[in-house]
Amino acid sequence: MKNETEKLNKFKLAVFSEVEQQAQDIVSEAQLQQKQRLSEAKMQTKSEMDSQLEIIEKQYEADKVRAVSSRKLEAQRNVLTHRSEMMQKVFDTVCKNLSEFCGSDKYPDELKARLDKIAQQTQGKKCTAYFARRDMELGTQLCEGTSFTPQQSQSITLGGVTVICEETGIAYDSSFDTALEQEKQNFLKASGLAQI
Repeated sequence: MKNETEKLNKFKLAVFSEVEQQAQDIVSEAQLQQKQRLSEAKMQTKSEMDSQLEIIEKQYEADKVRAVSSRKLEAQRNVLTHRSEMMQKVFDTVCKNLSEFCGSDKYPDELKARLDKIAQQTQGKKCTAYFARRDMELGTQLCEGTSFTPQQSQSITLGGVTVICEETGIAYDSSFDTALEQEKQNFLKASGLAQI
């Protein structure tokens, strides 16, 4: 019986040793799996954080570009507004000076000189001479004895004259309104305002 008890103890020890080895293997495998899962979780978290950071950086860059563009546009708008105001003041002064000139004693001679110059170009053909409403009386006097028929113009407000020769279809524009508008266009081109 002693022999059997010894055998039984050896068997128990062998079984316990085997169980303990299996338990250690299971624990080692579990620890290894835990490390792998933890490593995978860290990598996945890092990848997600990198993706989120990339999205945030792109959004930040886009916001920065929009903010810079918005400020540039606002600055350009302010410059344009200021230039437009300055230009308007200059041309308001010109209009005032033209109005004063049209009320002066020199204006009838200037208007006659403009009509005479156009008369040389029309060579006696029948034409209609258009005047500002306030110049109709003067225009009628200046057209007496010429091939021009005086007519009131809706587009001439500052002064001068526009002659249209119906026979040739040619218009001779010597109005202050057109000259002033042309100067505005030239000013815009020369100052660079037309390019912004």
